Amino acid sequence: MFAPRTCFVDVETTGTDPSRDRITEVAVVAVDQDGPAVRVTEWSSLVNPGVPIPSQISWLTGITDPMVRAAPPFSRLAERLYDTLQDAVFVAHNAPFDFGFLKSEFARAGIGSWTARTLCTVRLSRRLFPDRGSHSLDAIVARFGLDESERHRALGDARLLWRFTQTLYDRVPRGLIEDAVRSLLVRPGLPLALGPDALDRIPSAPGVYVMVGAAEHTLYIGKSVDLRSRVAAHFAGYGGNERSLRLAREVQRIDWERTAGELGALLREAQLIKQRLPAHNVVLRRRLAQGALTLRDGRPRWVRAADLPEPAQQDHYGPFGSRSAARTALSRMAAEQGLCLKTMGLEARRGARDGSSPCFNHQLHRCRGACVGLESRQAHALRLSEALAPWRIPAWPHQGAIALIEDPGIGAVCDWHVIDRWRWLGTAHGRIEACALASSVSLPSFDADQYRIARSALERASRGELPWVELSR
Repeated sequence: MFAPRTCFVDVETTGTDPSRDRITEVAVVAVDQDGPAVRVTEWSSLVNPGVPIPSQISWLTGITDPMVRAAPPFSRLAERLYDTLQDAVFVAHNAPFDFGFLKSEFARAGIGSWTARTLCTVRLSRRLFPDRGSHSLDAIVARFGLDESERHRALGDARLLWRFTQTLYDRVPRGLIEDAVRSLLVRPGLPLALGPDALDRIPSAPGVYVMVGAAEHTLYIGKSVDLRSRVAAHFAGYGGNERSLRLAREVQRIDWERTAGELGALLREAQLIKQRLPAHNVVLRRRLAQGALTLRDGRPRWVRAADLPEPAQQDHYGPFGSRSAARTALSRMAAEQGLCLKTMGLEARRGARDGSSPCFNHQLHRCRGACVGLESRQAHALRLSEALAPWRIPAWPHQGAIALIEDPGIGAVCDWHVIDRWRWLGTAHGRIEACALASSVSLPSFDADQYRIARSALERASRGELPWVELSR
């Protein structure tokens, strides 16, 4: 395979100009290879482009305006897609097209530094089969007898690229494929300030990296399971927008810290971003405004993440990226569940002196009438609590602190990540050190990012995918 992680990508769009047109569907077939073991995962989503889809495009792709009306906009998919594509070789047919659209959409979503090592299967086909005529995807499908039943939809085309690659390895000597890929893979051009051997000093191992500019100013902080590959990807790709070009101009040095695995890198990245506030981590810096909701007198109330009490005196729901994000989620939930905007405090009480005028949702027949006395406050509060239940932050499921253990293998030192009541207390290197950490460190403020990371890790631990032990404080 082309790399330890390869993502076969396809996008469907409203046209051909990334600056004007928008994505309507995106799909990724991710192939992870660890020795002889290969794991394939698929992900796809329709995307609401925010603009009408031309009729000729709908005829070609089968994607219509009604199909995407309820789909999420790209901004809601951006972080997940970013995480999926990072550290991977980006493979697409006519790769500049797909790469250009995704880079433009990421930039609109506030992620301007996205880039990737990129491989175009059109160019790969031309290099391996120079005597053949067309190298369009339709021609490749016919040439190799691939299943074209899902052609012109994003996931179907991404699957075709993966099948085409498998077919190549079955029919073409591996050495020829590797030579062709080596010559075609878009490689990074490092900023001059870093020096030609900058990448050689960075290990191909998990960890976090810090890009530093003049006067020791922190520019960007990231994490990866392969530090060298991820840093290289920052300076690769087709073209580049102003933000990524500015980062390349400003960076003077790259520092890095190794971790035993991805969990440690995630925790350390979240911590460093809040401590150093890097200029180019636009999306992650916004998370400083995170918080949760609680119910008081039948109404949702906003609580900053740092102010969440411990031990919890009442249920909390979230976390949300900001107060406005919570308000948007509540408004959407109200419309879906027939809840009252006025009773929830999301709409001003105007009209009748007693405040009993109907809310906006009631006028659209989306409210059961708590605003005009058709539903009791108690019944409305109960329904609101039930609607919020999927967002409830669960109680800590252990008696005290635990350590999640990441073992890099090959005789290396394990990382013991000590976590108590969803708070990360630090990382130790053995049971004795972990117990000492659990008993000596005071419980820090609730951190929404640490909570998400810890909850995901505990789910892995419950499935037996991550070792853990209980610790005494």
